[in-house]
Amino acid sequence: MYEKIIEIIVYVIAELRQNKKINEIDIDKLKKLGYTKSEISTAFSWLVDRVDMPEKMLFTGTQENCCSFRLLHEVERELFTDEAWGELIQLQSLGIIRNEHIEMLIERAIMMGVGEIESLHVKNFVAQVVFNAHMNEYPNSRFMLAGNDTIN
Repeated sequence: MYEKIIEIIVYVIAELRQNKKINEIDIDKLKKLGYTKSEISTAFSWLVDRVDMPEKMLFTGTQENCCSFRLLHEVERELFTDEAWGELIQLQSLGIIRNEHIEMLIERAIMMGVGEIESLHVKNFVAQVVFNAHMNEYPNSRFMLAGNDTIN
């Protein structure tokens, strides 16, 4: 479920970066793509919880993310499928993850002897990083809705 929520968050952030307002985002398009109402509500809830503190909402605006791009060593390159590496680049460019998260993923993969990292592995890792990392920054906010909660 978390992987799908990350996909929705990526979609919403990409839409917001195109100067759309959050209420202009086509939720029906997300439903047609197969996301449930609960997954959509959870993603929007996660984003709305961070609107009060936009400087902490995403990892943007730092020198580290604005100008740097990680080039992989030949051995590291063999760890990722093209889709997985593209996913990481997109997540970094949207400000969802930082360079240190990419380094952490590479280190874990090498130490664990993972054969090949696919897109689903990346989404799973990022969901873990995003939802666990932000719990300390927002101790009084919920990062998940209950199964019957919605956002109006």
